[in-house]
Order: sequence, then C-alpha cells, then structure tokens
Amino acid sequence: MLFLKVPRAEAEDTRRRLISEGLLSNEYDVLTEGGFVLFPVAGRFGHFEAVELERKKREPQAKKLRDELSGLLSDDELGSLTTSFDLVGDIAVVEIPEGLEHREKEIGEALLRVHKNVRTVMKKLGPMEGEFRVRRLACIAGEDKTETVYRESGVDMRLDLSKVYFSVRLAHERARIADMVREGEDVLVLFAGVGPFALVIAKKRPGSRITALEINPDAVRYLRENIYLNKMTNIEAVEGDAKTATLPRSAFDRIVMPLPKSAIRFLDVAFASVKDGGTVHLYALSDARDPFTAPLEAAREEAARSGVGIEPLSMRVVRPYSPSQVQVALDLRVRLNRPR
Repeated sequence: MLFLKVPRAEAEDTRRRLISEGLLSNEYDVLTEGGFVLFPVAGRFGHFEAVELERKKREPQAKKLRDELSGLLSDDELGSLTTSFDLVGDIAVVEIPEGLEHREKEIGEALLRVHKNVRTVMKKLGPMEGEFRVRRLACIAGEDKTETVYRESGVDMRLDLSKVYFSVRLAHERARIADMVREGEDVLVLFAGVGPFALVIAKKRPGSRITALEINPDAVRYLRENIYLNKMTNIEAVEGDAKTATLPRSAFDRIVMPLPKSAIRFLDVAFASVKDGGTVHLYALSDARDPFTAPLEAAREEAARSGVGIEPLSMRVVRPYSPSQVQVALDLRVRLNRPR
C-alpha cells in the first residue's frame, strides 16, 4: 500500500486536504514513525515522500461518498458526481454539477454521514465576486451557518465564508513561506485576509514582526480577533488599500503577495517597501503550458520602472487553477538601485 510520509507539524493540514481530494484510504490505519505521520493514500500528493508498505487492511469503517449514494443516485448521476470538496473547519464547501441540483439534499446529507467531522455542507452558487473576492453559498445539509474555526499549523482562525475570502489550498505555501522566515525579520503580508499567512509566520517565528494589510473590513475584524485568539503579539493588523496605504519605504525583509489574480499590479508597492536584498513572494495565475515566462517578464518590467533589480530564487507551480491556467509562486530577491 502507498503511504504518504508527512512531518507531524503538517499532518493535520494534510489530512484535511487528502480527505477533501478523496485520496485518503479508509482501508488502512494511519501510522506514526518518529517525527512523521504516514497516511494511506490512493495516489501521490504534494511534495511529500511516498513509500510502499505491507500492511493488513483494517475492518471496514466509513463508506466513501460515492458508495453512500450508490442506492440513491442513478449510474449516470453517480458518473457526474463531484466527490472532492473544500473542508474549512467543520464546513464542507462543494460543487453541485449541472443536472444534479435536484439531488443536492441527498448529496449533502450523505457527506455528513460519511465525514463525521463535518457539521455543515454548503454549495457554491458561483465564482468569487466583487472587490473582496467573496463567494455566494447556500446550505444544503446540516447547520445553516457560515462562520467556523479552521486550524492550520497550530493556529486557530475564525472566519465567515460569506464575508471573507479564504483558501485551504494554500496551507502548504503558508508553511513553506513561514519556514523561510528568519527570527527578527520584518514581514509585510499584503492582501492578508483573516491572517493565514501572517498567523502561521507569527506562530513559527515568534521573533519576527509582521504587518498584515487588508482592505476588507470584515476580514480585518476577524484578523484582529484571530491575533487575540492565538495570543499573538508580533502582528499589526492594518486596514487599507495596498495602493494607497502609507507604508514605510525599504523597511521589510520579506513581502508576501497572495493575490494571484492581480498581485502583479501591486509590485510597485512591494518594490518600494522591501529592503535591499529582501525577498518578494509573488503569486500569479499563468498559462499551464508556459507557467513562468509571463509573470517573470511582468515582474522584470515593473522592477525596471521601480528602479530595482530582481533575481528569481525559485519558481514553482502551486496548483492547477483551471484547465488552461495554473497558480504559480515566484520568490524574488530584490536589489535596490534607487537612492535611499
């Protein structure tokens, strides 16, 4: 059987992702080995090491969603069923394929039966909308609520999915960036939302100082609540627009820009605020066939206008976004040519 070898610190986040992607096997026990947790999986996932182990199957327990619905839905309906979902705290956010709307109640209730940790099932009513990138949702099973507490990397985050943008799919990126931060760094998180990047960095690097900037007042309210909830003393929450906020020049060792649809338009802000030799973490959407050329060219053009030089330290595909697009992360070292 294939097992995914995950460091203990990332185990809970990974478990949730594996469940939402339908990759965690219920037929084998989860194992521990030193500082690692080994998850039985149906396929490779993320950047983790996968190992083959001989283990006996355990007694059958929870059914899979498709099995739970096999007596309720026709074969054609089962064929169009989407079994993956986003798990945010105790809320499952699902997509109901066109043609299955009349079955959404059965699908939601089946998901509650299969996944005992889920208390609410919400269906997506469309894409992210508006300046604050909020998605409209409707409850199809369980408690009709949109507020929950999500836990990641030892941090609790309270949020309301009807009022703020939040993605569970960047958990590995948040851990990756936090691991790169050194004690004593000054970090700026633009588009901070309810604080996932800022809070994970603050937890892993308590000696760092983080400024978290966010334009959505509801998200800022939750960000401040989460700072208090986690007893953080090294995060300053600032409400404002990144383009017009008053930020100190050449003040930050590291700047995080987790707004893939439009972060490139704010590179001038990042380049004005970063220290000489500092790092900018840029997230962008790009062509799946050639993911790095366009965002790197755009970053170089803005660097020239801003009077700085950039050096790509790493470039990686974070995840698929659509059939033709991927989300990428560019880690850029910045050298200041302008007068200080």
